This record gives sequence, C-alpha cells and structure tokens, in this order.
Amino acid sequence: MYDVLVIGAGIAGLTVALKAAAEGARVLVLSKTVRSGIGSTNLAQGGIATVTETGDSFESHFADTLEAGDGLCKPDRVHILTEAGPATIHQLEAWGVQFSRESGAKHAFQLALEGGHSHRRILHAADLTGKEIMRALLHRVSLMSTIEFLEEQFVEDLALAKVSGISRCVGAWVVDRKSAKRRLISARATVLCTGGCGKLWLHSTNPPLSTGDGIAIAHRAGAILEDLEFMQFHPTSLFDPHAKQTFLISEAVRGFGGILKNDLGEEIMNGVHPLRSLAPRDIVARAIHKELARTGKPCVWLDVTHRSAKDIRLHFPNIYKHCLGIGIDIAKQWIPVVPAAHYMCGGVRVDSWSRSSVPGLYASGEVAATGVHGANRLASNSLLESVVYSVRAWTDIKKSLSKLHNIPIPDKKISTPISLLNSSDWNKRNKELQALMWSQCGIVRTLQGLEKGIQTVTQWKAELESAFPKRGKVPLALLEFRNRLESAAFILRAAHHRRESRGLHYLLDCPEKRESLRKHYSIKP
Repeated sequence: MYDVLVIGAGIAGLTVALKAAAEGARVLVLSKTVRSGIGSTNLAQGGIATVTETGDSFESHFADTLEAGDGLCKPDRVHILTEAGPATIHQLEAWGVQFSRESGAKHAFQLALEGGHSHRRILHAADLTGKEIMRALLHRVSLMSTIEFLEEQFVEDLALAKVSGISRCVGAWVVDRKSAKRRLISARATVLCTGGCGKLWLHSTNPPLSTGDGIAIAHRAGAILEDLEFMQFHPTSLFDPHAKQTFLISEAVRGFGGILKNDLGEEIMNGVHPLRSLAPRDIVARAIHKELARTGKPCVWLDVTHRSAKDIRLHFPNIYKHCLGIGIDIAKQWIPVVPAAHYMCGGVRVDSWSRSSVPGLYASGEVAATGVHGANRLASNSLLESVVYSVRAWTDIKKSLSKLHNIPIPDKKISTPISLLNSSDWNKRNKELQALMWSQCGIVRTLQGLEKGIQTVTQWKAELESAFPKRGKVPLALLEFRNRLESAAFILRAAHHRRESRGLHYLLDCPEKRESLRKHYSIKP
C-alpha cells in the first residue's frame, strides 16, 4: 500500500512526488513511457509566467489571464495561481532548475514576452525550458529513497472500494507494457497527472502519448469532466510535411518581434487585433485558418529576419538548429508555420485543492480543469499551474493520510489476459479518428460537422464493444483506442452543447457570445 500513487511523470506528477517524499510519504510514480520520455513537459519551449520585477503586478497577471479566458476563468483559482508564482520559481530553483539570466546581472532573470501578456514576465531556459525542468526534477527524484518509479505502465482503470459507505479511489489496475501482466496498485491517495489529448487531432505539437487516457479512466471511475470543448490550437507549428513529429515554434519568437505574414509579405494580423502578431492564441489561430482558406496556401510565414542573427541564436538555439536542419536559416528566411492542436484547457473537474469529484482521486496538470484557463489558456500559465496545484494536492492529501490506515482492497478485476500484439486495424482506426477530429472539431466548427462526428464516434464505440473478445486475450491496442474514442466522444459532446463562440470554441453557426452560456459545461458520469 502506497501513501500516494502518481499517474504520470511530467512536471505535475514529479512535483507531487517530490513534495510528498520530502515529508516521508511512500510514493509510486507511473510513467506510460520511459522515465526521460517525450512527454509534454519535456517538449515545452516557452517558459513559465510569473511576476518578478517592478512595474509588473499580480493584478496585471490576473487581468491578462482573465482577458485570455474570455469570461470563463474562475477568479479565485487565478488569484491562487498568480500569487503563488514567486514561491513556485523559488521551489523550482531549489530543485535545481536553472533559468536564463541577463548577462552581467547576477540576479536578473531574462524575461520574455508572449501573446496576451501586458508585461515581460516569462522565465525560461533558452528555448528548452521544459527539458531543463525535467532534467532537474528527474535528478531530484533519483535522490529520494521513498519514491519508486515504474516505466512503461498503462493504467487500465482506477480501483474503487467502499469506505464508510462512499465509493473511493484506492489505486489503479495497471498493465505492464513489456510483460502484459496486470496488477492492482493500492494507494491511500491517487493523483492523475496524465497530460492532455492533443494526439486525438491529425496535426498536433503533443507527444504520441497525449491521447486522453486520464479523462477516460477518470470518467469511468465516476469523475466529472469540464470545459472539454476548449482545445487550444497553437498558431505556429513548423510546416514540415516530411516530419513524423510536429515541431513547435515558440510563442516567444513572436514576443521577440516575429511577424506573421502571407506569401506577399502582408501582415495577416494587421487590423485583426491591437496586439497584432502577439494577440491571444485563439485569435491568431483563427486568423491563420482564415488566411489559408482564402489563399489555398499550405502555410503562412513568421518573419524574424529583422533581428540580429546573434540574438536569434542566443535566444532560440534549439529552434534555430532544428530549422537549419531542414534547410531554413531563420536569421535570413521566413519560417513556414501552421496551427496545430496544442493544449487541453478542460479536463477532470477539480476544486482549489485539486480534488476531483471522486474521493481519494486528485488531478493536476493538463488533465485537470482547475478553472484557471477558462475558454483559452494564457501563454506560459500551464507550467506554473502544474506546480501550484500539485503542491496544493499534496497539502490536502497529507491532512488525511493519518486517517486512512484501513483502506479496503477492491475485488479482483475479472478480465481476460492482455495481448501485446500490435494490430494494423486499430492503428488505421486511430488515424481515422484523428482525421475526423481535425475536420469536424478543429479550429473552426459547425453544428452539422459536430453532429456528424458524434454519429461516427457513437458507431465506432458500438463496434469497439463488440470487438472485446469473450475468450482469449484483449489487445492492449484496443484498450488504448477505447480511451481515445471515449475522450473524443466527450469533446464532441461538449463542443456540440456550447451554442456560442467563446475563446477557443468557434462555431460558425453561432459566431456571437451569449450571456446565458457564460458558464462551465460539465459532463457527469
């Protein structure tokens, strides 16, 4: 029996683990991939937003977050987020994270500007902030004797048991992806940190493992989901038709002075928004979508050639090197860019202490709907949110650990064995699902398209249920596709319900905002 089971090994999961282990808790961290992995945190380029200098303020960061969230942020959660910023940076530095600093200024952070922010407040580690954070946190975890780490684990379902007559999460049923063995892992508290679901879409900056596992298994356990209609499409992913993985061009490049242009060199954001190329992401992504639809071109361009080559290489060494590797010198040439699915603003509904609606189950990071992001995430708030709300999860967990000595063990899971044999049929169906989500639930949506998507996914769900073998082994690929399909169904349902355009959800049939819909849409079990 573990004190804390952490499902997911990005910044949110490792923060919970480190805070819990520092106070003597026995912790198990499960990773869907290998420890160093290719998770979303590791791919994060931009940075972490917080107030660090005079002239900026918590009030300003709060106001910028609410403005981006388009009327759906939960103000109390945003206050918690912004005011915890400096302490969060102090904690990350104590764990060994090294942020970029100005040359000749020992204590001055090198601050970047990103879309929607009224001040330079983005702390970063060059353009590999997430990689630096993961390096430091994984090293710190390796020093903690009370943290166990299991790699290549697939969580099939959460484990439930009655405690004082109430259904409670008491761990998870886990499948080892190497041996195909299933086992129960019991824990007094379980924290979901499984990331997002960007890989449900055809074009995404997310790693392959971001397929919505967390929201699917949480809902099957009885958790309420919220705000799933709000998927953020990053405006500037590198247009490279030959790439296997979409490469992100950080928003910081536009904060550095990058200008979005069409083939003729015209600024596509001129007249669209006062902040032009630094407008909030939903506005920029729709403007690019509109420009591509108008011209029939495959991409637009991001021009940073007016900045010195030395400064470009200094601030964006990774982006410069990657682009140069495919023949683009961004100091001399425009960067071809297109929008791509990037960040899930909704997820498992939690309170201000990261508690889900299921006792014993917490959620933090991209899988959680804290209410901080509302209808559109402000750039670089996500890494901050992951640390702040993971710390709050542990703060709440430790209050109840002493009362949870006699957690019952759930009945043995009755299920057929697991097969690791890959199936081309499920791979093909997954690609079909990605294409459906991109065409029917993308940057711009219609009620007819959403209805078509719901009908198709409903049909596929019926086919999936009949595909579960009554005898023999269940393919692990089938279990993984079940999570993708259930998550897609929740998202389509939420998008169809919101009969207005708000933030990241743009509905051609209902382009105006409606005051009657200025509320969160929850999906209950």
